[in-house]
Amino acid sequence: MKRKVFAISLFVSMLLLAKPFYAQLPQVMLTDSAKVSLITCSQGEELYSIFGHSAIRIVDPVVGVDWVFNYGTFDFSDPNFYSNFVKGKLNYILSVSSYQNFRYSYIFEERYIYEQMLNLQQHEKQLLLDSLRINYLPENRYYLYDFLFDNCATRIRDVFVEVIPRKVDFDYNSLKTGLSFRELLMPNVMEKPWAKLGINLLLGVSADRQAEPWEYMFLPEHMQTAFSTASVGVDSLTKPLMQPSVTLLNGTEIPRTRFRESPLMVFIGLLLLVVMLSYFDIKRGRASHWIDTVFFTLVGLLGVVIAFQWFGSNHVVMGNNYNLIWAHPLHLLGVVALLVKRLRLLARYYFGVNALVMVLVMILWFILPQELPFPMFPVVAAMAIRSAIIFKFNIDKKIPLQNVDA
Repeated sequence: MKRKVFAISLFVSMLLLAKPFYAQLPQVMLTDSAKVSLITCSQGEELYSIFGHSAIRIVDPVVGVDWVFNYGTFDFSDPNFYSNFVKGKLNYILSVSSYQNFRYSYIFEERYIYEQMLNLQQHEKQLLLDSLRINYLPENRYYLYDFLFDNCATRIRDVFVEVIPRKVDFDYNSLKTGLSFRELLMPNVMEKPWAKLGINLLLGVSADRQAEPWEYMFLPEHMQTAFSTASVGVDSLTKPLMQPSVTLLNGTEIPRTRFRESPLMVFIGLLLLVVMLSYFDIKRGRASHWIDTVFFTLVGLLGVVIAFQWFGSNHVVMGNNYNLIWAHPLHLLGVVALLVKRLRLLARYYFGVNALVMVLVMILWFILPQELPFPMFPVVAAMAIRSAIIFKFNIDKKIPLQNVDA
């Protein structure tokens, strides 16, 4: 626990204190001793590190260079940092640090660092460094981050392919192709069941599109695999682009959690509680509105988050989210109608329709174009039950229904 706290503190401190290693990189002419490599860091235990990381390392002991180019940093001191992060408008930054400083944080997080050296000609190494130096200029180092299509890994992939003069060919047989973006993400969150649920709730239908092999490289581990079998042309022959991977830093494997199905178990428990309360409501002929108020308020707030990420942010992958069918902000209005006596008839009709919608969602759950998170199935079932109870018992039996006009 102490190590985790220290690692988180170190990470936050790095963000708060992050400054350019150089205001501007000096012009350097690499020697024959120079080496260029792809750095891949394993996933960590904390949420911010579960998808791993990639960087470019350039070493030349003759001129005293050991630099790491990192496309995964941002300015934590930006006054609009949080709002831009939520809106999907956060600019990430190409930063440069010494390898020792880069390595330091991974020691405390006990994460692996792998290195794959590129088989480049001397002028190609210089071209890469010069290109990165230009990218590091203040007017070029910022870019609008996109989790799937423009991130710390895809930027490196594009730099290698675009700057190296020879054509880079990939042998995608090393990848298990045919997977969707959602399926590619899930192995990284298997040991974080609540994070997995949150990600699946926010990802829209575009995450279920089958990813092209080229697109697999938005994840560092898949980029490492793809580049390990990549080749470049040498005259009329081909040559491996990468040397075999070596381990620069040993880490520890992420421990397997015993609670992978904890969200499902929690929501099954919620469903059983709803069934029990609904049974007693039927026995006494009166709905327990306290649970309906809490339950539908929480689901309505979830709907606000989903709707905002769809309509109010630049997170493209969170748009067209079918979870909004059952978790939407209108539930908040339904709760208001439930609590205001004059609106009881409106609440009755609203929840009557909602009960039918929830049943329809359950029927279509496994055939919708978007993969809905199964742990939420019991929640939708509970919503259907409580909506039906409200529809049945929300009108005072002492007042004939036809005389109720408000």
